[in-house]
Amino acid sequence: MFRSMRCTHCTKCCQGTRMELCQADIARLVRRGHAEGSFYEVSEDGIPRLINEQGYCVLFDRGRKRCSEYAARPLGCSIYPVNLTEDGEVVVDALCPEGNSLGGEEISEKGKRLRRLLDTIDAEAGKRLRP
Repeated sequence: MFRSMRCTHCTKCCQGTRMELCQADIARLVRRGHAEGSFYEVSEDGIPRLINEQGYCVLFDRGRKRCSEYAARPLGCSIYPVNLTEDGEVVVDALCPEGNSLGGEEISEKGKRLRRLLDTIDAEAGKRLRP
């Protein structure tokens, strides 16, 4: 088992994010007391994405400089800073100051999780767009 990267709460990943959400993310946050549709909007492509308020993710607690729903945060947020290029290559987002603390095994595992998540989000969006 690998040791996971430890967030230093720099807040960079919470600024201007349009994190994609799967239905499980939405259901989990609704169960935590967020009103349906209050924390995300569905784009023209059928994909729900977190909304921003004053440049930060709606779930970001500015006073504490942390996610107000860290334990129940969207899956994409827990996978970050691992991302995929347009060509599907697994990369670590250079924006994250702790990204270099990730080991190869963790990057690989998070890359697999991210691909599965994106496949799920795309499938759910397709269902949403069908008449």
